[in-house]
Amino acid sequence: MRGSLIAAMFAVACGPTGHFGNDGGTPPDDGRQISCDPSAGDQQGCACGGGSPARACYSSDASTRNVGVCHDGTQACLGGGEFGMYDVCQGEILPGAENCTNGLDDNCDGTIDCADPTCATDPACRTGCTDGQTRPCYDGPTGTDGVGTCRDGTQTCANSMWPANCPGEVLPGTEDCATLADKNCNHLPGCLDIFACLNSPACVSQCQITMPGCVCPTGNGDNATCPAGMLGITTGGFPGNVECCPCTASDCGNAGCCGESVCAGNPACGGLTCNSLPPACNGQVNFDCDDFPEDCDEPCCKCTMCP
Repeated sequence: MRGSLIAAMFAVACGPTGHFGNDGGTPPDDGRQISCDPSAGDQQGCACGGGSPARACYSSDASTRNVGVCHDGTQACLGGGEFGMYDVCQGEILPGAENCTNGLDDNCDGTIDCADPTCATDPACRTGCTDGQTRPCYDGPTGTDGVGTCRDGTQTCANSMWPANCPGEVLPGTEDCATLADKNCNHLPGCLDIFACLNSPACVSQCQITMPGCVCPTGNGDNATCPAGMLGITTGGFPGNVECCPCTASDCGNAGCCGESVCAGNPACGGLTCNSLPPACNGQVNFDCDDFPEDCDEPCCKCTMCP
């Protein structure tokens, strides 16, 4: 299977939308998960046709959308012609910390004030109770309850009072990059959490030569390169195995090979802008050159869809 290591990182189920930043757009500064799938709530940086109408948008977990105080904003298409992009979502209201006394569902989880597990240890909610009565509780950051390994605890009424702590709760911890447990409870398990695991040995692809004529890439990640005339290949899922293999006619649908003689005149390469490889590349091409617009800043791609 031919493809991109970086695309594999972002094409996760990374929660409900699919990836950090976006899959075909410009990553937001706060690292939210964004997908360019038409059904996704937030498409900041994703391509849109010039003149496209503004769309409803929501950049938090889909389970909180239009729950409690949370509601959609709108997202305008900026630019014209073929290369418009959706702007930041404006006017939305996202989950916040639950105010335990205002009669509103501030964290948009379907519960209000003292009925919310996050209010169980709030002094306003330590009211009288019947001995043996129980209720859920949670002291972790907003938006982490029920995500990954994070779970409610249980309070038990004693001496007609609720306790001040939350026995049995599981709070966010340090991400274990070698598992898919999502121990920091941010919807990004293991190696898919590029903030916590980008440099972890457990998340680094290994070179494995599977076909004659293939070689190992030079460098890794965004800095990986292949000899000119070769295409970067990732196999085995994520983080997977990588190698550089000679371009063939069957690869002409990939921008990484469209600048090679084997693909000259191939209609599958239509719409690409091709140039000579800059001398500074020293005969090396970027490992992955087929993900517009992420690769528009790659200096050693012969052909791209970039304007």
